[in-house]
This record gives sequence, C-alpha cells and structure tokens, in this order.
Amino acid sequence: MTTGPLSTPPSEARNRPQNPWWVDAVIYQVYPRSFADADGNGMGDLAGVTARLPYLQQLGVDAVWLSPFYVSPQKDGGYDVADYRDVDPLFGTLADADALIDAAHEAGLRIIVDLVPNHTSSAHPWFTEALATDPDTEEGRAARDRYMFRPGAGADGSEPPNNWQSTFGGQAWTRTTNPDGTPGDWYLHLFDSSQPDLNWENPEVRDEFEDILRFWLDRGWTGSGWTWPTGWSRPRACRTTPSAPAWSRTPAWRRRR
Repeated sequence: MTTGPLSTPPSEARNRPQNPWWVDAVIYQVYPRSFADADGNGMGDLAGVTARLPYLQQLGVDAVWLSPFYVSPQKDGGYDVADYRDVDPLFGTLADADALIDAAHEAGLRIIVDLVPNHTSSAHPWFTEALATDPDTEEGRAARDRYMFRPGAGADGSEPPNNWQSTFGGQAWTRTTNPDGTPGDWYLHLFDSSQPDLNWENPEVRDEFEDILRFWLDRGWTGSGWTWPTGWSRPRACRTTPSAPAWSRTPAWRRRR
C-alpha cells in the first residue's frame, strides 16, 4: 500500500506564514508577593521567582508573566504605581529585576510584565504635582491635563461631573481641594480613588509610556501586558449616560476560580 508523505513539503513550509511566538506559547503568570520568598521575611520577592525558574522550565513554560512589582503604596496589590521605572522594596531592587531577566533568558524563558497604563497611584509625582499646583495657572492646567480632571455639576460644583461608577463600587469621581484650601475639581478613577485615571489623549502621557516600555525592553523584557485597554478611551465631555458605561458593568476579562 502506498501512502503520502508524512511531512510538509519544503516548498509549502517556506511559503507558510510563521505565527508569532505567543500564539502557541505556554505562559505562566506569577504574582510575586505570594509566589516565593527568598529572604524569609514572609513576603514573596523577585529573588524568589528567580530561584524557582528551573521548576517553570521543567514544566515546559515558554514565558513568565509577572504581576506588577513597581514602587507602589500597595492600595491595590501593586496595580497603583508610583514609579514605573523602579522595583518596590517589598520585592527587591532593580538589580534583582535584572538578575531575574538574565536568569530567565539563560533558561530559555521570556519575561512579560503588567504595565498598568490606565491609571497611576495618587502618590505618583505627576498627580501630587497636579494637586499642589494652582489650577488657574498654565503650569497647573498642564499638570492636570495628564489626568481626567473635570469641574463638578450643580451651582457650586459639589456634585460629581456625571453618573459614572467605579468598578470597585460607588461613584468614579473624587473631589479635590485646591492649594488655597477651597473645594476644587473632581478627578476620574474607574478603580479605587487612589488610582486616578490618565488622559490618553494627552501626547505627554503617550510619550511617557513609550519611554517606560523602552526602559524595560532595553533591560530584557520580551513584552508587557497592557491592563484594562477598554477603559482608556472615554468621551472627553464626560456626560451623564442613561446607564453606567460598559467598563463599569462588564469586565473585559474574568478571572478563573
């Protein structure tokens, strides 16, 4: 009995488009806080992740996806970032991050990290500058335009700008106090009030995140996970809607339990 060839003819293989590596990859997500504790202080850290890479390699993993380890007040498990270019002391140092990346590459593993570009921490220098600067000055307006500041509704501005709700519950707006002590504008936070939303229509915001991404790619990242992209684009007028916007009703992703 005659059978056909079991392998793809070379000519066909050459013409077949190559899938990106991640299409068929096995990606293992690691939450550094709880994964492995190298220094014995009861908190997971980057050195602990590095020490366990051989186990992940044995599992046949192609890439490790790290949850945020940046400098953060930890109001939302590290997803409230105060400095995107450094490691929170809870998890180690920038040298520990470099050692993790190098060890992963030696093991044939790629590194992906959550970037969290929808918002910063309220402790981020940009936001503290926005609150500390007179909003009626050019400097103050520029600082606030990095975020979603809006005047309040009602005669005295004491009501939220619209009816949008936070994904964490309650209204998605918090009122500020001006540097002179008077009530100020409101800022949008689709998550916690300690996570003010960035204004992605501002070129400075886009340039900043391109620079942050380049900082980490130059250190050896393969790529990054851009959290919550469905919420980045919002109507600039921020009008009240008949019902809550889609981002506050149905998440784009659901965590498997």
